[in-house]
Amino acid sequence: MVEDKKRALLISVAWELKSAISKEPNALADVTHVDFNVLLRDPEYRDQIFKLAAESWSEKVADLGRRAQVLDVPGSLMKRSKKRDKAEAHPTTMEQHSPHEHRPGSLFEVLSPIRIAAGLILVVGLLGAGYFLLNSSDVDVSGAIFEDTVWKKERTYHLRDMVFVESGATLTIEPGTRILGHPGSALIVSRDADISARGTRKEPIVFTSAQPEGSRKRGDWGGVVLLGNAPVNTGVAHIEGIAKDDPRGSFGGNDVHASCGLLQYVRIEFAGFEISRDNELNGLTLGGCGDATLLRNVQVHMGLDDGIEFFGGSASLSYVVISRAGDDGLDWDRGWTGNGQFIVIQQGPNRGDNGIEADNYKKDKDAKPRSHPTLSNVTIVGSGNKNVAQRGMLLRRGTGADLRNFLITGFTKEALDLRDVETVALVDQNQLSMDGMLIANPDEGVAFFGAETGEKDDDGGFSEEAFFQAASPRNWMTTKRALSTEANALITPSFVPPQGSPAATNPAPLPQGEFWDEAASYIGAVRPGNRSSWLDGWTAFPDS
Repeated sequence: MVEDKKRALLISVAWELKSAISKEPNALADVTHVDFNVLLRDPEYRDQIFKLAAESWSEKVADLGRRAQVLDVPGSLMKRSKKRDKAEAHPTTMEQHSPHEHRPGSLFEVLSPIRIAAGLILVVGLLGAGYFLLNSSDVDVSGAIFEDTVWKKERTYHLRDMVFVESGATLTIEPGTRILGHPGSALIVSRDADISARGTRKEPIVFTSAQPEGSRKRGDWGGVVLLGNAPVNTGVAHIEGIAKDDPRGSFGGNDVHASCGLLQYVRIEFAGFEISRDNELNGLTLGGCGDATLLRNVQVHMGLDDGIEFFGGSASLSYVVISRAGDDGLDWDRGWTGNGQFIVIQQGPNRGDNGIEADNYKKDKDAKPRSHPTLSNVTIVGSGNKNVAQRGMLLRRGTGADLRNFLITGFTKEALDLRDVETVALVDQNQLSMDGMLIANPDEGVAFFGAETGEKDDDGGFSEEAFFQAASPRNWMTTKRALSTEANALITPSFVPPQGSPAATNPAPLPQGEFWDEAASYIGAVRPGNRSSWLDGWTAFPDS
């Protein structure tokens, strides 16, 4: 186990060293490129690179080179097979001794009393240290995870850097486990790896900031990234926030049924650190995740950038809460075609842009597969703060969608915007539809639709209001309150529509398929008039 940890740490340092050398190509004498795969496999090549690095004029490269030399272990650093480990632990051939060879006698014949005493002291010390390590509640995690690994609820796991679950490995997280993210850290489940994070209502799994409660803030750490082999309309792509020359950031393929794993009863808090100017990670990012991925009862709270973003794929989600995102709540592009039901998006009073921001692909708005999710029973709550421009939904860059039973309220800029002519054209092609949509804006100064005339006309004169009213007789606008004022509460919000709410009337029929809960005969994410809701017991809304 110690050797595995040392190997993982060495791989992390080796990757940092390769990246540093690529940024300073003259840092090593006669070496301008380091092959990372060879670096892992070939100990002689590794020894050569580490020695040159330790002697580099670059202080950073030299420091990494010296660290790598100290950590280096013999042999390949690539994932070892369990069969090989077993064979080495139980060799098939035994060393043969000559019948005339001198054999040592008993232990007391070999060791002096002083040596025996020293040995006993050493054994006791090692046992004590081992007991402490095995029973310590705090575990540091860095580098890469190559083998099937279980994180247990009795311990608290500290992410110290970008931690990758590598191809072929499965990370299992027990209910009730806490994972604390330190600055610069994130958890990335790469393609052909797997995660099984199955919490419960009473014992959710919590990813949060490592800062003390009361000092936590957006962007304290990175977030969770899941990458898979499902179709993306840009082919194989690279996820934002991970170095472009790191192959572990790749996603996309041809398997629509690919799985990125399972997240159930999981909270992700205070994530989204800034990699570079205007380049932040999201709370939860999914790239090329297929429809075998399970996302159920997931909350993303107080992220610096978007709450959840889909880059292509066909993964679906249900019973999801995105609260007080720094930018958009739910974001999709590059051909996402999944389903979603029971989704709450709450924008905070001081930050946050669009409840939903939706694209197909910026550089080719007609790229295939086209983004076309099907969503029903969604509640999107703006803050109503007239000093912050917030929009309910922005649909642009050729995205399609089938949207049903949405409750949208409290947005100061506008409830709905179709941004360009390519997206508008999908309305006539029946690739962008809305049914059972309720916009409830009871507060003065809160907009239904924005005025688009002159230079502000970005969609060829298209009228969102006329489209909204004509799309379905079940689409309507009202100044009557659909949610209580508690929907804007920061620490203890409630998204249950009160008795008599317009959310209880005119719902659209649900799509067909096993995914959909047909008992949801109402508008919005939560059944009107209930004293309790599916958010109870596992969600939390801390301010810091």
